[in-house]
Amino acid sequence: MASDVEVHIEDRAIISALNTPGGAVSNWRNEIAREVTNVAIGTSPVNDVLNAQHRGGKVGEFKASWGWDSVGSNGHRVRATIYNGARHAEYVEEGRSASFRRQRFSWTGWGGDIRDVPSTRGRFGKHILRRALIAVMGSQGLGV
Repeated sequence: MASDVEVHIEDRAIISALNTPGGAVSNWRNEIAREVTNVAIGTSPVNDVLNAQHRGGKVGEFKASWGWDSVGSNGHRVRATIYNGARHAEYVEEGRSASFRRQRFSWTGWGGDIRDVPSTRGRFGKHILRRALIAVMGSQGLGV
């Protein structure tokens, strides 16, 4: 004996099942965020100790300062925020222009000596996060 069965599933129920914690989209977002963060950590530069004598020889802050958090769903969207909390992250990522004011720093070319100089040249950004995102999304078959 055959009978017709009609099932009505509301859009809200599908979105909730996919986007809430444990849902397929939420899990995918978390996987991508973790992978992008791990690639960023793995490709982050660590300065030479001789370039850091003017600040006590501390290096590796940029590499150690990556993190991410998830932002809940607003219905149709889920989002992760990947960040670097190092004070100088913006300059590593995006670069900086030349400076024409007196600065005090150490350098490998001076054997780590600390000197005052009247100006410094600009630096290009390393674009660590951008490159990590492109690498991970490319490996998923998705363009950025």
